[in-house]
Amino acid sequence: MKAFITTTSFGFIALDEEFSIVDKFLFDERQVEFLEKVEKRELTDEEVELIGRLLEDYDEVIIETNKSKSVYDALFDQGNVFVENFTGHGDYVRANFDEIISSLTDVDIGKSLNSSYNILASRKIRESVKTNDVMIVETINSLDEIEESSGKLIERLREWCTPILPELDKLHNHELYSRIIAEYTSRENIIESNVLDNTHVSLNPDYSVDIGEADLMIIRSFAKSVYSLYETRNTLEEFIDSKIREVAPNMYDVAGANLSAKLIAHTNGLENLAKLPSSTVQIIGAEKAIFRHLKTGENPPKHGLIFQHPLIRGSNWWVRGKLARAVAGKITIAARKDAFSGDYDPGLRVELEERIDEIKKAHPFPERKKNKKDDSGDNGRKKKGKKERGKKKKRNKKKLRKGEYTY
Repeated sequence: MKAFITTTSFGFIALDEEFSIVDKFLFDERQVEFLEKVEKRELTDEEVELIGRLLEDYDEVIIETNKSKSVYDALFDQGNVFVENFTGHGDYVRANFDEIISSLTDVDIGKSLNSSYNILASRKIRESVKTNDVMIVETINSLDEIEESSGKLIERLREWCTPILPELDKLHNHELYSRIIAEYTSRENIIESNVLDNTHVSLNPDYSVDIGEADLMIIRSFAKSVYSLYETRNTLEEFIDSKIREVAPNMYDVAGANLSAKLIAHTNGLENLAKLPSSTVQIIGAEKAIFRHLKTGENPPKHGLIFQHPLIRGSNWWVRGKLARAVAGKITIAARKDAFSGDYDPGLRVELEERIDEIKKAHPFPERKKNKKDDSGDNGRKKKGKKERGKKKKRNKKKLRKGEYTY
């Protein structure tokens, strides 16, 4: 005889082969506690006790669960306990859930489920905020949006101020440009302040444009908003730097703060990043190129986000793919150390730099691609020269005279 155990939100329910309830364990007041254990795929003492009771009366006990079989290793020694992901008896319980639960307990099913899962959701939200991964992900996403917005707004500010201060267009530092306009605004104030003394830009005192105080006020207000974005960006970068040093010191050494944060944000957490193979890490952020490669057969991408690594971006184009593989490998090792062991290994950066030097020395010049036709051989056929191809064309163009053809 066989017994089948199905896990529900209200407890463990055991059925026999005739779909009759033969035993049970209900969570009752400890419903939230047991639901958390079930979600974490833990084996509870109550479930083990239920299996033990069933084994006294049945030859086999079949458990429908999504837990790993290794969780039940101690029970498998008996040879009469089996684990399956799906059983017909479990499907029967789900199809008749309300009827079965109502026969076992008097609780209001909808109200109880709503209350328990609300508590679980609240706990999860609180736990997610505590983890540093979430802070890193949100901060780097905010930084990306600020950079995008400030890039557009500074262009608008420069266009606005060009008629008044055309010489400042030579100033390439956007943050300094916005600060000068925000603090001094008028031409006279900038000249008197000597703020441009350490730059290559100087204002011509003879140049003048008639502009009212009200116009200068609105420009100053806009410039202050733009400059505040740059200040916020600097604050976020400092925060990311400190967080990555704290959460992922190995990745900080290998990839730097910003790249590490972007990789963690793209994979939605350090642990998720650590589970990826290095070949995937190499092309994270190049999804469009990957799908284009799969769809059209174009060359696959050599790198994604890790192109921002200074060792790759500053290298010659013909070694970037090889460097990307080396960097991705070290990033993967660093992420696994940070996520699972927590050991700090200062040798990772040294090993990476040594490997980069080896690759660069081994490939000082671009390699010429081999001709596939030359490698494949002529397969018994000689390649026709230009002369013969020309003759063939000529022969094809020859008009047939009457009598030389038949229908």
